[in-house]
Amino acid sequence: MKKLFVLFLLSSAAFYTKAQQVEFKINVPLNKPFKQTTIMKTDVEGEQSLIMDMNMKNTVTGIKKEGGNYVFESVTDAIKMDMDAGMMTMSYDSENPSDDPMAKMLAAEMEKLIGKKTVMTISEKGKLVDVAMPEGVDTPAGQSMENMGMTASYPDGAVNPGDTWNSEIDSKQTKIKALNKYVGKDAEGYIIESTGDVFTPTDEKIGSFTSKYVLDEKTHYTKGANMKMDMDAQGQKVVIEMNITVTP
Repeated sequence: MKKLFVLFLLSSAAFYTKAQQVEFKINVPLNKPFKQTTIMKTDVEGEQSLIMDMNMKNTVTGIKKEGGNYVFESVTDAIKMDMDAGMMTMSYDSENPSDDPMAKMLAAEMEKLIGKKTVMTISEKGKLVDVAMPEGVDTPAGQSMENMGMTASYPDGAVNPGDTWNSEIDSKQTKIKALNKYVGKDAEGYIIESTGDVFTPTDEKIGSFTSKYVLDEKTHYTKGANMKMDMDAQGQKVVIEMNITVTP
């Protein structure tokens, strides 16, 4: 009887694991826009301390699929930003313009993004292939982190809960190496957690990060993501926390 009970437990566990086995592959409907809200907090400690809170609203649309790659257009709908540099504070809200000189100064830069398209090419396995920013906009330092938030990087084959795989993201300013883990599936969707390190293009380690993704059950696209990155930049400690929410 005891042996039968043990066999039952083992077979039940095997069935449960098999049921949660999945091959992650982005499969979003084309020309169907969705809303993405990104909340980012940046805390810089050092000679030039700074606290910045930014809330960005985007409309993202998959416009075509070429081979195994999706092309997404992301239009920046609104930006709200608050900056505190100790002796100086600045605020900007694209949805509520201000005559404040500091706000106008920020507006001059942010207007390069408002209503403009960023075009991203992402493989069906979540790898960022290319990013084209709007004309006149340089790739910001935090862009690598925001690109991470678009989607986790997926393994080549099917995985079970607990399985791990490595991934790498390269940009002009940083290189990110991650260890990813498929945690499992709950009522919200599939859960992937990542940890890793941040390097300069010359492979000098400058920080580390942790992140958690919740993926849509059908499209395997990110429904929500939380990330924290700790970096040392030119003698200053930089902490970036980001939360991304995607809704139909």
